[in-house]
Parts: sequence; structure tokens; C-alpha cells
Amino acid sequence: MAATDAIGIPRGDVYIDCLTLTVSAEQSAAAETLKAITMCKKELGVRTVLGVSNISFGLPCRGYMNTTFLTLAMQAGLDLAIMNPNTPEMMAAVRAYRVLTSQDEKCNDYVAAYANVQVQTSQVAKTDAAAPAGGAAGADALFEAVRRGLKNEARAAAGEALKTREPLQVVNETLIPALDVVGDAFEKGSIFLPQLLQSATATQAAFEVIKTAIAASGSQGESKGRIVIATVKGDVHDIGKNIVRVILENYGYDVLDLGRDVPPERVVEAVRQTGAPLVGLSALMTTTVPNMQATIEALHAANLPCKVMVGGAVLTKAYAEQIGADFYAKDAKASADYAKQIFG
Repeated sequence: MAATDAIGIPRGDVYIDCLTLTVSAEQSAAAETLKAITMCKKELGVRTVLGVSNISFGLPCRGYMNTTFLTLAMQAGLDLAIMNPNTPEMMAAVRAYRVLTSQDEKCNDYVAAYANVQVQTSQVAKTDAAAPAGGAAGADALFEAVRRGLKNEARAAAGEALKTREPLQVVNETLIPALDVVGDAFEKGSIFLPQLLQSATATQAAFEVIKTAIAASGSQGESKGRIVIATVKGDVHDIGKNIVRVILENYGYDVLDLGRDVPPERVVEAVRQTGAPLVGLSALMTTTVPNMQATIEALHAANLPCKVMVGGAVLTKAYAEQIGADFYAKDAKASADYAKQIFG
């Protein structure tokens, strides 16, 4: 705050975005965001702004999570919420909060908004991932451990599977088919991001056992191909990128993760050195999407024969095409599907 104080900007005119991270991938981050809001208000004396709905990305019935988090954020001292004012539940949370904190005097605004509204409730059916069809894979303990996201069970089942099958046979006949089943369920909305991540983690645990077996035998596991991924310059968000890396690695690809806030020239150099035929770029903020375009243009200018897939909360398929990307990955599973197309 020293810089703003020095040039005479009142602290009441300073707004700090404390960032909302998705709880489906980083559950403890919600409490840290709320703590940061309180610190900004009480210790720094500045105002706060927050994009609310990112909290629920990858979860079903997102409205429940969004409204609850919004209420907690307002209680922590949130001044400005970035949200859709046309969402009835969100506006209801704001109006109810203003009543409960005596900001809406005599409940005038609340009554004016809801005097003639009859609240209706509906039941939401619970869905589970469909069990795989019968056959050897469906009866495989390792397959089931991965499908259900059971890390310890997957590790133990991998050890048992290696007693009767070759390492690459276990990977190709069990691990990858299990991930395919989980990915299909994710695309259909019968499972959600937390389950997808749990399955990926279980696969990683199993794959560590398999890699140890490969190393002990002296043979080398064959990579399906090299992929370079990065969060573009100016953007420090890497949860989505990290999820993509895990999924791609579990499918057998050799992934070079350049990290976050990566300048275009570093991506170009990495592709030049590795010869990777596929690049994945991530951006979460609208302000960093131009850097994604700059990176794509730099790759083209260097005449590198690679395809570029892009993803991020602010992107759409149309915008991805506009900035010169070859593929828009709406989620981690889509990135794996595209990698299959590229590498065959």
C-alpha cells in the first residue's frame, strides 16, 4: 500500500481482488480467500472485489455453492461481487444478507422484490458414474480402483496385476480404458471434477508402481509423444493446466510443463528444443488472452510445425479460432482426446 499512499490515493478507493479458486480442485483455498478479504478490510483498510462463481467450477448444482460462498464473502467484508445479476438465487442471497445485517432498513427492498413471489423447490436426482460394461477390464480390480478414484487400492491392484501381466499390457488394457470410462462419464455430467481428479490421482499411484517394474526389468516404457504446456505470460493461474498435465501424463504422454507466467519466447524455445508436435496454452483472465494470441503468433513466426490447443475459463471455441488456435479444449478430457488425434 506504500505506493498508493505515496501518491495520495485514499485507501477507500483501492480495490483488491483476492481471487476465487475452485474448491473442486483446491478445497482449502475457499477459507484462504475469505481470510484474505478480512485482512484487506481490517488490516489494510481497502475495499475488495471478487469473482464469485469460479468457486463452483466442475461441480453439479453450482448455484448452491455460489450463493453460499457469496454470503460468506459478504460476511468477511466483500464490497464488490463479480456475478450475474440476472441469477435469482444470487440476488436473493444479496437481498437476504442486507436484511440480516440491517442494511435493508425495515426489509423494504426485500419485501418489494419478493412480496408476490412463491418459492418453489425441486428435487435433483443423484447420479453416479455408469459402471463399465462386462468383460475382462470391467472385472479388473485395478480398473475399478481407478474408476472409483481409490488411490491406495489402485496402487495395490497394480502390484497384483504385474504378477500376471507385462507393465505396458496393464497400462494399455486397464489404466487407459479406465480413464476413458471416467472421462466419458465426466463429459456426460454423471461425474464431476473432484471424481475426475481422484481417478487421475489413483492412476498416478498405479503408474508409479508400473514405472518401478519397468525400471527393474531394464526396459523403457515408450512415450506416446511429447507435449509442451504453459500458462501464458501475465497469468498466474495454473490449476486447470495442472489438471490437464495429470490427465495427459496418465494417458502416456511425455508432458513438459513450463509453469505459469510463461513468455512467448520461452514456449517457442521449448518447442524448438523438444520438437513437440503439440502445445497446450492456458489463460484464466481476459487481460492475458492477448498474450495467448501473441504466443500462437510467435510459434507460427518461428515456422514450428506444431498444433496449439488452448483452454481457460474466459475462452470460447469461437475466440480460440479467432486467435489462431488449432483446438479449443473445454476441459482436460477434451485435451486428451485431441492428443489422440494428433499422435494417432
